[in-house]
Amino acid sequence: MASGEPISAILSVTEVRNALRCPRAFVLGRLERKPVTFPIGSSCLGASFHRIVDRFAQTVQTPPEELVGLSTQEAKVGPALDRWIMGLLIRELEADPSYASIPAEVDELAEACRQFSAHVARRVGDFPGEVSRNLPRLLPSGEHSVEAAFPEAGVLLKGRIDALFGSGTGELEVVEYKLTDEANAPLDQAQVALYRELLKRSEGLDAHPVILRFMPEVVQTQISPAQADRLVASELIPLLEQMRGWLGHPESVPPTSRKAMCAVCPVQRACSERYPQHLVFRDDPPAVACRPRPTLDGHLVVAQPVIKEVAAPEDAEGFKEAALLRERILKEFHRDGIPAQAPAPIVGPRLYVIPVSRPSGPVTQMDRVAEDVRHRLANADGLEVEYVRVGAKREFLIQRAHPQAVGLGPLLAAKAQWLSERPGRFVVGQEPNGTILTADLADAATPHILIGGSAGSGKSWLLKAIVASLVHFHDPARIRLTLLDPKRVTFIGNEFQAAIAAHRDGPILYGIEDAMPCFAHYIGVMEERYERFEAAQVADLYEYNLLMPSARRLPRHVLVMDEFQDLTADKKAAQEFRAAVQRLGAKARAAGVHLILATQRPDRETVDPSIKSNLGGKIALRVASAVNSRIILDQGGAERLFGKGDLLADLGKGLVRAQGAVIDLPAPVNT
Repeated sequence: MASGEPISAILSVTEVRNALRCPRAFVLGRLERKPVTFPIGSSCLGASFHRIVDRFAQTVQTPPEELVGLSTQEAKVGPALDRWIMGLLIRELEADPSYASIPAEVDELAEACRQFSAHVARRVGDFPGEVSRNLPRLLPSGEHSVEAAFPEAGVLLKGRIDALFGSGTGELEVVEYKLTDEANAPLDQAQVALYRELLKRSEGLDAHPVILRFMPEVVQTQISPAQADRLVASELIPLLEQMRGWLGHPESVPPTSRKAMCAVCPVQRACSERYPQHLVFRDDPPAVACRPRPTLDGHLVVAQPVIKEVAAPEDAEGFKEAALLRERILKEFHRDGIPAQAPAPIVGPRLYVIPVSRPSGPVTQMDRVAEDVRHRLANADGLEVEYVRVGAKREFLIQRAHPQAVGLGPLLAAKAQWLSERPGRFVVGQEPNGTILTADLADAATPHILIGGSAGSGKSWLLKAIVASLVHFHDPARIRLTLLDPKRVTFIGNEFQAAIAAHRDGPILYGIEDAMPCFAHYIGVMEERYERFEAAQVADLYEYNLLMPSARRLPRHVLVMDEFQDLTADKKAAQEFRAAVQRLGAKARAAGVHLILATQRPDRETVDPSIKSNLGGKIALRVASAVNSRIILDQGGAERLFGKGDLLADLGKGLVRAQGAVIDLPAPVNT
């Protein structure tokens, strides 16, 4: 044994894999004395597949009679192997009735087994002679326990290899089976490289690392022995030493660099309690939404959303600046002979609202002077100032030099009770006076939403916040999302996609050609639901779900599409699109099917009357012209917004101004 640290820690290869995912997940698993597993994002039948192929490996010494005497080159070998392995699958399915509830997953498992049998048939063909004699040479071992000391790190490492494969050239392969896509490839390579090292140290075997990935088609990835050895020496042995140190000093463990892990982590809550320093990708929406999460023993449970009451930050600078601006405005009025008055200003996150009035005399004279005041403030101080006249009210709106972002998390916490009562409710942002702006897709006035805003207006941030808000309080059985992003810029980010993955009806769609099939699908869903409602003698989804037991309730479906203007560019596509919007707009609310459609080009060609009239909720961010504003809101004003989330919205209660909520805020600085 080489010299080094005394062995003071016993680790497993699975724990090393977890430490590569997240050092804190490894340590928290140890503190809970349970291994941390991450079943979400991989096939839920991965364990079933491993059991089946291991049973096959354990029985290759005694193959079925139809294989005895066959040459490895005969065409009958493949079908015979397939029948053998599919027979093992059938035994697995018959032993557990719960498989009957997941037919789609069982189909994928069956195809993975077929691909495995085809792979074995190809590989055994490399050996001359009879199949029965060569199968044990191809598969000398199924699952294989190994352990070895790493004195240079002070660690004893244990693991369980999926299989050892032989080859016609005499080389040995250490093989890992995976039913995940290649997103986890670095973890898989590290795992199989460690198994190669364990075999060398414990049994003196020199095995080539191989990953067999079934998705369900088989993809074989070979890693060169030299590459595996470099990985072990440069990264994994130093990691073993770090892991030993973390066990002694758990307070020193760093957070993950793989930020998408937090949304699916089984120890997310324990992590936030033990390591309370704020982490955006762990503590903020959508990572903390209501969704299935694994427990430490690998079972899935629907975790309740994390709600953190956050005190509003002190804004002494804002109030001071607003007060100075108020005095400045009054001074300018008085200088021009107008005895204007102004109550206390409203300090919003993005703008100051300074109401002004004239106790006597014609207000028109005050309006003329107000325009001069606005220009002087803009020219002398470089301020963005708007003077607003609504009925008898007069207000100066002044953009803050240092705006405060409106984080989605605190707004969700403040509206938790209302939002959690019914799926389809969501947060839009915060009005200057602090009122939280919300909307409800189940409301007859706002079953569908039209959003318009030019580049830089904050439209993409707002869409992400709305999506995160929709899923925060309701599990995937209650609300489902379909996201279309033709420009591939709105719903980007592995952390965001991982956090909402459980609520999606499928992958995010990027091709404009995918849009019309989506609309057609939801028209079908709508019509099918109306047939159900008629049979149940109910009027809408709400009444239907009241009658049904929990397992038979239907979710709300929300189709969110950014940049729908490309659908209106072609005459035929535009007709189909407008017809679909009209049909869904007229009937889909009661069926629980909703549209949120956004465009950065709210002109007459994109948003014609048939679209506008069927999308009851309207949100306008900054647009290029008053014409664009009127197309969305029936009035001007959006062209004068300040951008970056400043918005006007008509959500069934009249026009209001607000600052759109955002996710992924910077972590607060601890002082």
